[in-house]
Amino acid sequence: MELKYSFLNIIILFGALQGFILCLFAYQKRKQNKHAVYFFILFLFSLAFYNLMYAFLDMDLFKYYRPLHLFPYPYNWLIVPGLYFYVRNQLQPNKHQRYFKKEWYLLLPAAIYLLLRVYWFTISAVENSYRITQVLVTSDFFRIQEFAILAFNIFLLLRLLYVIKKQEQQEVQNIKVASFRKWLKLFIRVFLLLTVSNFLCFGIDMILHNGHETFAFLYPTLISNALFIYWVGFIGFTNPGRFFNNPHTNDGFSALQILEMDRKLAVAMKEQMLFRQSSLTVQQLAEALAIPSKELTKFLQEQHQMNFSEYVNHHRIEYVKELINSAAAEKYTLVSLAELSGFASKSSFNAIFKKITGLTPSAYKKQQSISG
Repeated sequence: MELKYSFLNIIILFGALQGFILCLFAYQKRKQNKHAVYFFILFLFSLAFYNLMYAFLDMDLFKYYRPLHLFPYPYNWLIVPGLYFYVRNQLQPNKHQRYFKKEWYLLLPAAIYLLLRVYWFTISAVENSYRITQVLVTSDFFRIQEFAILAFNIFLLLRLLYVIKKQEQQEVQNIKVASFRKWLKLFIRVFLLLTVSNFLCFGIDMILHNGHETFAFLYPTLISNALFIYWVGFIGFTNPGRFFNNPHTNDGFSALQILEMDRKLAVAMKEQMLFRQSSLTVQQLAEALAIPSKELTKFLQEQHQMNFSEYVNHHRIEYVKELINSAAAEKYTLVSLAELSGFASKSSFNAIFKKITGLTPSAYKKQQSISG
């Protein structure tokens, strides 16, 4: 069997294979949030299948059985709908009705395209030829469809960001759900950036080649898909809770225990301001709360999705922001802000402040003074 191998199609092919492996890994997590996991698998499997089909096309594998290039699976219409319903299910507590029952129509394009693929595949299998594909290419069906898919995907991704923004306006009892929403927004924005880039690449490629698409468009798309799958795989294998934990579950703590623990933490952090102690340890905080340190660590991880250092630094940064926005803001230097909030050094203060807020302390302070 003679195939066309290149460095690029090998990267694309291995990206697809990693996607399929991660789907198997995700399936093992289905007990945590069944509906969300199934839609995540639909999203990732379809994305990996997209790369697989074009890797085979680039390697000229379909010449050994031509109908395979029209394999009846509407992967390109299922990628973002799978992501959409995954996020929808993750954002809702288990007791709530699933959005899938209300928005099933978003899968209608995939259902229609599936019927078309079955019809075309049947014709191609009977003839063992590319004739039906040539007819479709000549009619510009695939080109129009590509623009339609990309526009549809951009719309759904923007809609997801709107849904998350709307939910952020609602009050939450702890920062676990808020932290998870922040992660989902990053995940969606990364994929939105890839989708918009693909839209622009496809349009530019069509303009440069007189209305015909080439692999000049497909290579950037497929490589970016592969890199995205590698990124998802890295996070999925190293921190699976990012994708598969339901942030609305109690994770072993009763509702009463959660309320009591959050009450104790509020007293320790907001009233006693223990975070201002630069040498504060998890053992010291646990003693102040009169609970075992292991229980505190587990609670912070499961309910707030933070380790001890991240939780303490979160409160330190919030306190710094309060000082910057106070009437006496002018008297605080960056060094004094670091010391008052419990940071051991100015360098760690600068690094952590920028990591959490996206701005350096001085830039944030300047921004607040201008807006004030």
